[in-house]
Amino acid sequence: MPTSNPTQRRAQPVAGTRPSVRLDEQFARDLAILMQTGDDLTTAMRTAVGIVADMYRTAWYHQVTPVGTAPTLSKYKFVQKPPFVGPSTLPTVDHNGPTSAPSSRQTSPDDARRQMQPPRPPQRQQHSRQPARQ
Repeated sequence: MPTSNPTQRRAQPVAGTRPSVRLDEQFARDLAILMQTGDDLTTAMRTAVGIVADMYRTAWYHQVTPVGTAPTLSKYKFVQKPPFVGPSTLPTVDHNGPTSAPSSRQTSPDDARRQMQPPRPPQRQQHSRQPARQ
């Protein structure tokens, strides 16, 4: 019976490689839920991993948990997906610490609306005349 190499499990992923992931019943059900949005398996997995990675980066950046420790999500707010997807606004955190990256990605629907609408000049209130009483 072969034993798994613990260092192989914790090796850093390498871009361009094809990892092998075993699906158990729960994992398959969870992926099926994500795929109901129309995403294929690869996109669903990338989206899920991206969301969790952003959560970890944010917790580490704000020192909610130490770097390398998995945070626990206690509260969240549902928002509609912004119409524009760009680079992440969150800092990249690695073993050297956080580094900020400039971004044009909206963090809320309000940000998306602000970007889509050109700024308006301030409007003066027009005073309406009251009709004279007779």
